[in-house]
Amino acid sequence: MEDRVLIVDDDQGIRQTIRSIVEDLGYACDTAPDGQEALGLVESRRYLCVFTDIMMPRMTGLELIKKIKARDISIPIIVITGYASLEIAIDAMKCGASDFLPKPFKMSQIQILLNKMRREKTILEENRRFSDTLQLYRIIDNLKGQLEDKAREISSLKAISEKIVSLKGIRDLVGAIVDVSKQLIGNSEVKFYPVRGLPEPSRDNGPMPELQVPDELLAGKIVRVDNSFLDGERHFQTLFPLTIEGQVFGALDVRTETLLDEEAETKILYLLNRSAERMENVALYEGLYENILSTLRSMAKILDARDPHTSQHSTRVTNFSIAIANALGLSAEERDVLYIASSLHDIGKVGIPDSILLKPDRLTEEEFTIIRKHPDIGADILKQLPPMYRETEIIRHHHERYDGKGYPAGIGDNEIPLLSRIITIADAYDAMTSDRPYRKGLAVGMAVEEITRCAGSQFDPELARLFLHKVIGVF
Repeated sequence: MEDRVLIVDDDQGIRQTIRSIVEDLGYACDTAPDGQEALGLVESRRYLCVFTDIMMPRMTGLELIKKIKARDISIPIIVITGYASLEIAIDAMKCGASDFLPKPFKMSQIQILLNKMRREKTILEENRRFSDTLQLYRIIDNLKGQLEDKAREISSLKAISEKIVSLKGIRDLVGAIVDVSKQLIGNSEVKFYPVRGLPEPSRDNGPMPELQVPDELLAGKIVRVDNSFLDGERHFQTLFPLTIEGQVFGALDVRTETLLDEEAETKILYLLNRSAERMENVALYEGLYENILSTLRSMAKILDARDPHTSQHSTRVTNFSIAIANALGLSAEERDVLYIASSLHDIGKVGIPDSILLKPDRLTEEEFTIIRKHPDIGADILKQLPPMYRETEIIRHHHERYDGKGYPAGIGDNEIPLLSRIITIADAYDAMTSDRPYRKGLAVGMAVEEITRCAGSQFDPELARLFLHKVIGVF
């Protein structure tokens, strides 16, 4: 009797894809769009195994597994699952599923599963000559062991997925690929080589040697090389392609004393697939972020150009702010946030009428009330952009005072974000030392005296001292 496979999935495309693969491998095949119809087929025919989806109309995959196992515990059931449904796969294993097929699937994966099912079927038929009771216990023990192994495997894959998804930069992702691969394989040497378009991971051991990229790797295939003849010791090299949208962007070079087994290769491929997905998302996010930032910077330059007396003000404030951040020893991430916030600190002035913003005389109280709205206007512009959530609050509070008498919120001391307090000093110093239509800029000495006098009232006293000593050079 020919081996027959049942495929259950409400997606006709998936049913037909798996059916084509199964039939090409020499197996007969039936399909069903839901669990109810599949159960009828199982009751009328014997199957080598059943492939089933979980989420289906009329009867879910979990219900189908329970009903099939209640009828015949020996029928292997393979769950078709996506990366995002590992928890559901675990539930399916608890219900009696033997294995799982992750999407997107390949012929080699299905062939491995079917060969395994056929071997298990042969063993099962031989064991039927023994006591039914003894055989039942063996099946139960085998299923329990499979469940424990698969649960560990699924947990391992889930941990890999969570680590990859948590990373935000492509360079961090490349480094994580190497680190996680070493953890998965153990005693191995692992390196990542960018083929095109990706940054290399950080290295401590000097330049990375060039990799001769085989044509098979560029075609997206795993390359396995036995290098034992080079030094007389067992030495294997396995090259895995990192593929994004059909193009190979990198190669993971794994060197081990023994050839990698199927389980290790599967986990490495899973790691690379998840990393590729994350890299696509990161690249898209970074491109969108740069476009937004470029637009905002153009707005800031236009704002500076509106008034020749404040031309380059944003640039100078940014330079002073970064100098303070360097003196404080802030992290690169904090400096990046400060650079953007200080560059755009006056973006809200686009909402202030020219009659007030460009007025050559001193402002009236009413006009000053209007211009005091620019921090809130700037924050309202940026708050629509989720990537700018930190910069939004920094810009909103860059005119607060340390004594709580500033605007718009009237907060003081450490309630004011640190980066806002830095911009406050840089902004005030540049405003004092720059020429305005109604006055000449103050001499540096007078500006220093003013900052010294206002330390503790308008300015954070520690930041004021740091600015004067480390940035201006007043001792």
